[in-house]
Amino acid sequence: MGARDALRYHTVAMGNDDKPDLRLNELERFRKTSSRLALEAHSHCEVPAGCGGVVLRWTRPGAPLGVSLSQYFARPVDDLCLDGKKLAEQRALVSPGTHVISFSIEAPDEDGFVLMTLRFKPDMANARPQKTASKADGSWRATLAAPPDGDAWRLPDFDDSAYTPLVEREVPAPDGNKKFMWEWLGKEAAGLGLGAPGATGPSSSPFHERGPRRAWVRWRFTVDHEGFK
Repeated sequence: MGARDALRYHTVAMGNDDKPDLRLNELERFRKTSSRLALEAHSHCEVPAGCGGVVLRWTRPGAPLGVSLSQYFARPVDDLCLDGKKLAEQRALVSPGTHVISFSIEAPDEDGFVLMTLRFKPDMANARPQKTASKADGSWRATLAAPPDGDAWRLPDFDDSAYTPLVEREVPAPDGNKKFMWEWLGKEAAGLGLGAPGATGPSSSPFHERGPRRAWVRWRFTVDHEGFK
């Protein structure tokens, strides 16, 4: 038996083995998936991949994840933070697990004041879902009482059970160049504000004082290489 025939025989003989690591010369070996790795997809805008190109990179689950925050606030905010650290840029690296976006804002009773999205950047090709957005699901909570000094209220393990969930509220359209961001985010995110939608009196809302007041807001989210939870 020649060398080529011996190789062919070895391939056929082991091709039906149930152990994937023993299969030879099979296309299955080249599938772009792994239970032990996460696949990042970098566009040509992020790396020199050529027009319309993409660069793929495998990373191990547990490695830091790149996320990108987009937001529109109807009023100025103070100290937009991620896990107690001020966000100076749109992008950040986070470890898999639970995290908190926090800020304080002068918040009106009647209108929504925030639209926000958070997505993987670069994309995680094998993660679902790839992004999350502001919505009235209990993960957004606020208080009108100034937190104690320090950043404890900004951290994931802070007990915010005494805070009140934000509810869906329409965010008024802005003038000028901010309108583009307001329109873009409004397609994916729900506007959020204080109290109950359509509240007409103090008994309808836990935030019963009339007029703008300062609110301290937390958004808790969880993420890993499989997506946003």
